[in-house]
This record gives sequence, C-alpha cells and structure tokens, in this order.
Amino acid sequence: MAIVIKIAKTSKELDDVYRLRHQVYVEERGKFSAVSAINPRIIDHFDAVPGVVNLIAYSDGIAIAAMRVNEDTGIGLPAEQYFDFSEFRAEAEKKNKEIDAKKRKPLKFVSGSMLVAHEDWRNRRNVLFAIFKAFGWAITSMGATHVLGSIAEDTLSLYKRIGFKVVGNAEWRDSVQDQMIPIAAAYDELTDWAFGDLRKKVDNFWLDNFCGDFERILLSPGEVLFDQGDVASHTYVVDEGCIAISRTDPEGNEMVFANLARGALFGEIAVFDGERRSAKATALMNTELITIERSRMFDSLKHDPEHMTQLFQHFARMIRNANELTMVQAFSPQTARVNFALRELWRSASPSRKQEGVREIRIGPAQIARNARVREDEVRKVLESRRSEGVLEYGNNIIKFMCDPDDGLGGDSSLDESLV
Repeated sequence: MAIVIKIAKTSKELDDVYRLRHQVYVEERGKFSAVSAINPRIIDHFDAVPGVVNLIAYSDGIAIAAMRVNEDTGIGLPAEQYFDFSEFRAEAEKKNKEIDAKKRKPLKFVSGSMLVAHEDWRNRRNVLFAIFKAFGWAITSMGATHVLGSIAEDTLSLYKRIGFKVVGNAEWRDSVQDQMIPIAAAYDELTDWAFGDLRKKVDNFWLDNFCGDFERILLSPGEVLFDQGDVASHTYVVDEGCIAISRTDPEGNEMVFANLARGALFGEIAVFDGERRSAKATALMNTELITIERSRMFDSLKHDPEHMTQLFQHFARMIRNANELTMVQAFSPQTARVNFALRELWRSASPSRKQEGVREIRIGPAQIARNARVREDEVRKVLESRRSEGVLEYGNNIIKFMCDPDDGLGGDSSLDESLV
C-alpha cells in the first residue's frame, strides 16, 4: 500500500496530527505526563501561529508519522522554549554581514518540532527520511536560511545524518520528561542532503513555483501508481527508485517503453490536456515520488502570467527532445540507438552510495532493447564495447557508469557521426 506524505489542511488531517502526537509521546513513550488523558491530543500555542505547517504521512488512510514546521514570527520558535539560541543567531548574523551585499539574503529562522512516527513504522520504508525531505521543501517555500531544533538526545544520530549540528549541552526537561539537546543547521547543509542533485535534473519551473505544495508518495516494488485510462490529477517527479511506463494494446500485450529514474518528470501532459492516462506507471523497486496536484498548478498559472511563459518553455523542450528521439529511432542504425539510450540513462542515473564517482540505474539489457527497439544481442555488443572502454559495468538488472558515455565516445562529435 502506498504511503502518502502531505501538508495537513483539513480539520480531520490536523486532528490526526494531534492524536498521533499523543499516541506516540504519551501512550508509547511515556512522555508529556502533564497532558490530559481525557483529551488524547497534544496541541500547543505554536499550532495556532500564522504560517505553521504540519506534515502528515498516511498508509491506507491511517496516520503513521507527522512533523511540524514553524517560521519565526517574532514570538520565538518551538525550539527556543527549551534552549537559548541567541548565540547561534548572532553568529549567523555575523557571517551574513560578511557576504557581499549583492548576494546577501535576509536571515530567516525556522524550526522543526513534534516529529512523531508510529512504533510500527519507525524503521520501515524510510518514512522518517521521507518526512525530512518534505520538511526540506516546506522550508524552501518559506525562504528559510537556518533551522533550529530541540530534540531528545537519543535521536541525535538521526538528525546528524541529515546535516544538523549540536549547538549546546544536553539538559533534562521536566515538561517533556526527557534529556533534550539543541541542534541547528544552515539551510544549504540540510537541503544538500534532502535534494542532492535533484535541482539539476528537474526544470526549475516545477521546483521554484510549487515546492510549498509538494506531496510525496512511497511505493513498493510492483505497486501501480496509475493505470492506463485513469483520470489524471497529479504530475510526478521521481526522487528515488524507478518507474516503468507501459502501455497495453487491444490484444492485451503490454510493452514497457520507458524506465524513469531520479529526476524524471512525468504525467504532466494528461493533467493539462484533460485526457485520461495513456499509459500505466509501476514502481520497479522501492520508489519515492514528488507529486504536484492539478488544481494547484492551474491556480499558480492564473495568478502569475510569468509561470505560463515558463510552462511554454518546458513543453518546448519536451517537443525538441521528442523530435530527437523520433529521428534516432527512424533513421539511425541499431548501435546508434543503443548509444542514444545510454546517454539518456546516464542523465537519469543516481550517484552510487557505495562507489564515489559512479552513477547507477536499475535497468538491464533486455529492457534497453525493448525501449530502444533493437535486438538484445545488439545491446549486449554495445555494452561489452563500452565496458572495455571503461565507461560502464553492467548486469542483468543494473548499469553502473564510470563516466559520461559521451566522454567514452570521444565527445559529442563521434556520437553525432554514428547517428548519420
């Protein structure tokens, strides 16, 4: 069952957030003993200040995780009710003044708090990390420059992994009944982990204009995101994992014509032209998607004409890429088609977590052959050739790129000659 992470907006979604806090902190962990058992919710005054955002994760309609995001409104942040961050703020101000005036941005502090995950989900499907990624997009929309937090000391290793640093000594807090520690991070340090190279792979039109409204979907291997003929309501970006796009003909034969990896945008055509989905989208492995809802996109385009210009530019690039693909498949020999496919796979591949400088993508020779419309033996010949050049290594279900395939071909000119 897919996991959906979204901003809680309805009264029910907000109530689910408050109830989940009580369930995790009071019932499961025995914290916040002063909270009434008669009203099984945890709510404080920071839930009522302007600009507060509550993120919530659902699995099959059940709330499984949540996190609160506050921007500084002059009354302090949730983290500052436990610790004094004035020294950190002053240091940030000092560093900001040292930046060239033309590049300097006004400082904006935000805070993450009330992170909770149901005990059945704390170590499953990277739910907490997905919440942190959603947090990253939320603070981006707020224009944050620094993030403050006060956390339970036993969760420190989790926060260190995503870029936070300790900025003070741990202290016991009776109100929470826990050993707390102050942490902080500059925006860039946190979002380097959350976004990685995604900003380079996805058109800025989507990231800059809609990041405050992103939802996230976590899919298991084999799980269907949408089916051929479904009504289109969202546009998607692959953050982690891989999505297979396939189509079934009237005889019931299914053909996979694309495997989409990190950074791939898909589903936007049907959202704008009002047609039903022309293909099926299926997760090939554990996959995380960023989603943008149809009505939100239309609202943005109505209120800002500049967004319409950016959208036209996006579709113009799509048409240009489609034309290039058509020319390759119509007039190029099989070897050139495979090399073209490898170039596109390189662009979609993700940095390896185990081998520095290596990029990898979950796809094999058989799938490349179907996508490029060539024989599998021709694909394997090209792969063996590129392996001997030191460009890549491959298996039945994975390709690891040691360098840009164009570099291995001696530059774009050699590749262009093979397409003639």
